[in-house]
Amino acid sequence: MEYDYDQELGNMGSDRSKSTGQLAEKVLQEALLLIPNFLKLLYRLLKDQSVSTADKALLAATVAYVLSPLDFIPDMVPFLGQVDDMLLVALVLKRLMDSVSHDVLEQYWDGDERLLIWIEKIISLSRYVVPPPIYNRLVKKARA
Repeated sequence: MEYDYDQELGNMGSDRSKSTGQLAEKVLQEALLLIPNFLKLLYRLLKDQSVSTADKALLAATVAYVLSPLDFIPDMVPFLGQVDDMLLVALVLKRLMDSVSHDVLEQYWDGDERLLIWIEKIISLSRYVVPPPIYNRLVKKARA
């Protein structure tokens, strides 16, 4: 379901408003499919033999932690209550996505390839929020 937005912009021709609307519709469609595509990617990675049992267990524990009413920082605390959950999820997803090659990620991803690259870049930003020793311990580099 890959769509070339750059090519579409170049092909807009004289009827820019109609083409811009079509492009906006395609972008909105990709955005709406982001979460289902991401969940499918995670499911496929969990079934992949190259992902270690420890990484799979860590992901399961993270999901349990996020869904649990007991948190390190309670969710009732505005902003910070949600940030600790999001940060943990980002770190575990980074570890899981690093455990396989980018080619495998592309194979399992149903959306636009550039969107997958953006997801990887956004998740990588978590290293600037977490102290390096914790980041290095939690997010091991599985590929050289």
